[in-house]
Amino acid sequence: MPVELDQVSYTYAPGTVFEAAALDRVTVSIEDGEFVGIMGHTGCGKSTMIQLIAGLLVPSSGKVLLDGCDINDGGYRRGELRKRVGIVFQYPEYQLFESTVEKDVAFGLKHLALNSAEVRSRVAWALETVGLNYGEICRESSLGLSGGEKRKVAIAGVLAMKPQILILDEPIAGLDPVARDSFMQLLDRLHNGGTTIIIVSHNADILGDFTRRILVLNKGSLVMDGAVKDVFSDVAQMEALNLDVSRPRKIAHLLGQRGVAIPQDIVRYEELLTALTHLKKSGGLP
Repeated sequence: MPVELDQVSYTYAPGTVFEAAALDRVTVSIEDGEFVGIMGHTGCGKSTMIQLIAGLLVPSSGKVLLDGCDINDGGYRRGELRKRVGIVFQYPEYQLFESTVEKDVAFGLKHLALNSAEVRSRVAWALETVGLNYGEICRESSLGLSGGEKRKVAIAGVLAMKPQILILDEPIAGLDPVARDSFMQLLDRLHNGGTTIIIVSHNADILGDFTRRILVLNKGSLVMDGAVKDVFSDVAQMEALNLDVSRPRKIAHLLGQRGVAIPQDIVRYEELLTALTHLKKSGGLP
């Protein structure tokens, strides 16, 4: 189920004094099963882009296609889009409001033709998928959970719809390192299970560790698009955009500048550790 943006532009408040162009003729295709990161400075169009993909905004010009069909065409069934594409906004735990965890996770299922047993089954599956025990937590109030648990409940509510594409806007913002790593490992498991993941994040280390492809936006334009290794290897371009590469990539770049024969396509900590261990054993470190 590929997602395509075909020459998509979007302008907020057109024709007013508040008019602001957010995206300018962006064309990109995301294939089934990809794990894609989106980077760029605040205001570059990242959130606008994912809202267009989710059908929450309509392009000022251009088309958003899902399986080759224009999702904004009058004949497109929006209900199908809601079932196939799930979106999790930044700090999704603030959107929890029901009296129990079970009701929070089941909220989106109200619009599907499911009986109570099917709803309960989906809620249990979604909670177990994010690492929470249904029997222990379903009757608890979401408000009494930890920050990491609340975020898992929020994503469980989206997963209960069983979307084929999962979009997340800064999903690790505000989480401590343990909760952050646990959350990203959850996304990795979902990706390995066949879900297409699209994640917006400023955290280059996280994008380097988990995503396979990165899109870089700058002032509403798509300026870089490629495999993580290729994008982060272009240190000069990333510096020109005033964006960080992952710290392992940065360390490898600095060592290379000092004459250390270390691979320059390193983006993950595991790769850096392997390379440094090899250099130490071979006497390649100064």
